[in-house]
Amino acid sequence: MKMNEVKNTGHYRIANISAVAIIVFLGVNSIIEAIRQPSFSESVMSFGMAVALILLIPIFRSTKNFSKLAFFIPFILLLFNAVVMIWGGQGVYFLIVCLCTCGISCLYANFPLTLFYIVVQAIGVGTLFFFDFPIAGHGAPFGTVLISLAVYLFSCLVLLILVRSATVSLNKALDDGNSFRTFLATTANYLAMVDKSNQVIYVSKPLSDLAGIEDPDLTTGRSLIDLFPGRDLKLLASEMLGQRGLYEADWEFFLDGQKRFFKAASNSLGGTSKGTLVNLHDMTYLAERDEIAAMRDNLKIGLFFMNRECIIQDNYSRYLEELLSEKELNGKQFISLLSASVTSKEQDAIKDYFEMVFDRVFDQMTLEDINPLHELHYVSTRTGDKKIFQCEFVTVERGKGDVFVLVVIYDITAKVELQQRLAEEEAKRQEEMRSIFELIQVDPTVFSDFLGDAEYEFTRIDETLKNDDFSAHEALVEVYQSVHAIKSNAVILGLNTFGDKVHALESQIKKLREQETEVPFDDMLHLTMELEKLSKEKDGFKTVIDRINSFKVGNTDGKKQNEYVLIESLTKATNRASADMGKKVKFIATEIDSIALEKGPRRVIKEVLMQLIRNSVVHGVELPDERRAKGKNETGIIRLSIKTDGKIIQVKLIDDGRGLDFKKIGEKALSMKMIKKEDVTNKGALLQAIFAPGFSTAETEGVHAGRGIGLNLVRDRVHDVKGTIKLQTEWGKGTAFNVFLPLESGAADNKAS
Repeated sequence: MKMNEVKNTGHYRIANISAVAIIVFLGVNSIIEAIRQPSFSESVMSFGMAVALILLIPIFRSTKNFSKLAFFIPFILLLFNAVVMIWGGQGVYFLIVCLCTCGISCLYANFPLTLFYIVVQAIGVGTLFFFDFPIAGHGAPFGTVLISLAVYLFSCLVLLILVRSATVSLNKALDDGNSFRTFLATTANYLAMVDKSNQVIYVSKPLSDLAGIEDPDLTTGRSLIDLFPGRDLKLLASEMLGQRGLYEADWEFFLDGQKRFFKAASNSLGGTSKGTLVNLHDMTYLAERDEIAAMRDNLKIGLFFMNRECIIQDNYSRYLEELLSEKELNGKQFISLLSASVTSKEQDAIKDYFEMVFDRVFDQMTLEDINPLHELHYVSTRTGDKKIFQCEFVTVERGKGDVFVLVVIYDITAKVELQQRLAEEEAKRQEEMRSIFELIQVDPTVFSDFLGDAEYEFTRIDETLKNDDFSAHEALVEVYQSVHAIKSNAVILGLNTFGDKVHALESQIKKLREQETEVPFDDMLHLTMELEKLSKEKDGFKTVIDRINSFKVGNTDGKKQNEYVLIESLTKATNRASADMGKKVKFIATEIDSIALEKGPRRVIKEVLMQLIRNSVVHGVELPDERRAKGKNETGIIRLSIKTDGKIIQVKLIDDGRGLDFKKIGEKALSMKMIKKEDVTNKGALLQAIFAPGFSTAETEGVHAGRGIGLNLVRDRVHDVKGTIKLQTEWGKGTAFNVFLPLESGAADNKAS
């Protein structure tokens, strides 16, 4: 609320009343003179004086601006009486009117205004004297006139001196009063002046607001105790007024549900300012500041202010040093502390973000959304400690318009690690559920056969890695083939979860195998550990499969069961590969000699056929549109027969696909430097190339083809059991693989299974 400035309105009123009194006095005098000596001029003057009186009284009563009214009344009065004196010759009153007018103006305590009136009057008197008007009355001697003028001038001088002195003293008092009123209007303290009866003389704005009174002037005359709300506060005020002479105490109370703290004091004043001055200083914010400081130093969060140069200011939280693993942070640049945690490019992005925070380019919500340090993986530049922080930034103005950023840092390391563990456990659980679902859909007999084959391959891998006669590269070729075989069998059965893991490991082995330098020991150790994980996961399948009812094929004997498992596995391999390649392929087993599976190398036969079928589906059989364009049935056929001829097993696999593209094979083999330029058309050399490790005509790698390991595995496994392979192909008509295996070579293999 704006306090009214203290003005000498009382003096204005006195000046106005004096002016009216003079008009009344002169008017009555004119009327009396008109009665005693009636004349036209005197009647006019009397009438004019009466009209002036009538007009002046309502103006005086209705005016609100006393300064303007007090300014015009003496001036008009002076002119009016000058006219009266000129017309009526009553100059005897003129000098009296002049002196009264000066006296009235003196009451304004306004030296410039008084000087103005005196100068105007002096000019008026001099002018009238020059034109021989009777300024001292009709017939007055010249000496009397001079004496009257001298008295008038002397009186004016005395008035000027008195007004000057009064103006200085009064204006000083008014300035002091105005300054005190301004202080009451602007102070944040709860101030009051009370008299001996504890009645309010005046109060500050905060105290009147506390009492719920908007205008502090309306509190004048009220009991001070009544200004305080609440019983507790009234009791404290009563205690203070009871010791009014010299009182000091700390007040603690609740107001509107908030705990407040005040420093209260009262002093009795002597001299002209009799009364008691009450001063209440609100210390709540200091108490809250101390509480905040205590919380800041005890909470396990990092708090600090930084300026536009990202310099950490003083008064940061104690925990910040422990959090950042740094000492004496005051004056250090925050971004430099992150040098080991972020790249130089990321530091530039963080600086740009801080500029946006300082300039308040976006609202707070948007700034939080684009916060680059929402999850900071912090590395201490001093100790190398690693933690995960969440940082928040808020702009704050601190005196003189200086803008700082309040930085809050939370250590969320444990939270993030817990979330990661929970996510890993959930992923593992989901993976286990997928694996169980996949296992349920697999024929138990076929799955048991898969486990046996996988166990055989893992044993083979273990023996290879332990064989000191192999170099690292040679060992990797053997391991690569076994892993490829395991992956192929898993994918065919629909064990995608397990197959994807084996496929990823196969990619790692491929990279190691392609290295020209010696394979580091650490890489081989890592490979061994990954293989061990897969082996353990494979062993876990046994526990799962034991919970599933075992497959039983009625009264069929082992011979029929071996045949069933083989055909079922190869059918699944055909269907899976053709579906993934977008082709239509039908697998037909025309003749299966059970003796070959019983006494021959059953595992090798199965593994070789798996690779050859996948090769036929991927590279041999055309897409349905292409087959129709060639006049073929859109469904390709793969036929299998297994026969025994004495001590030889003949495995024959025929497809009706496109056959081998020797031109494409030659170009690829030449680009891979597997053949010489003159052997590009040599079919014998090209057939050897397609069985070499790493050779493939596929454009991209996938779970079915592209890595050049399938036919290489076929060649090596057949050679391992002292068998041979013959290949027949005709472009546009198909390919036939003839594999010849010794019958007795299956003894060890079947024993292992």
